[in-house]
Amino acid sequence: MGRKKSIIKIPKNVFLKCPHCSKRNKAIVDIESCPQKFVCPKCNKEVNTPIAQCCVICAFSNKRCPRSLYMEARVKGLELR
Repeated sequence: MGRKKSIIKIPKNVFLKCPHCSKRNKAIVDIESCPQKFVCPKCNKEVNTPIAQCCVICAFSNKRCPRSLYMEARVKGLELR
């Protein structure tokens, strides 16, 4: 019997936490692009991606974006869904 291949799932929704007011905002993950900024609906401030991160999903949520998950799956030989 062969080993079962590990799977990495792409999240459909994430919660982005505003660094200014700490409000958690629900966002839908777009598989094709990684957002570089978002506007907080509570404080109306525009939040940009920090230099060390690839996008606002990786920087301000507890999940990672599809691009970084895809790279991890390729490196580790995992299946992506």
